[in-house]
Amino acid sequence: MTMKRRNFIALSTLTAVAAGVPFQHCSSPDIELDKKLAVPHILSQLQDQNTINAIGKAYGAANPGDYSEKKLEDSLVKNSKGGYFSSTSSAQEIVASLDKSVQDDFESNNTIILEGWVLSLTEARQCALFSLISQKK
Repeated sequence: MTMKRRNFIALSTLTAVAAGVPFQHCSSPDIELDKKLAVPHILSQLQDQNTINAIGKAYGAANPGDYSEKKLEDSLVKNSKGGYFSSTSSAQEIVASLDKSVQDDFESNNTIILEGWVLSLTEARQCALFSLISQKK
């Protein structure tokens, strides 16, 4: 049985929203903004941290001029309403907006193939930011 892309995206979005529900009352100012941006929630439901890290490094190898925390954060901090996230933005707000960006990327065919995965550009950038943050640990 194969899953149609539309069903996969709808199911993935629902899963990501459900995963964000426990965080809906957290504004989490103690969690840094870059860490909130660095988790590709839909992909993280399907793959482990090692795979996400490998995808991020592959993005960095393919886009060395874009592979810095500052550049990746700058490309991810703009929310779907045209505003910007801050360190006080809730995890739920960030997840919802990034999921919308992922959906928009797929609808506009703004995708990239990394490590055998067809990803939205937003997801690829999140993986890249994740890989850079993981290196600091």
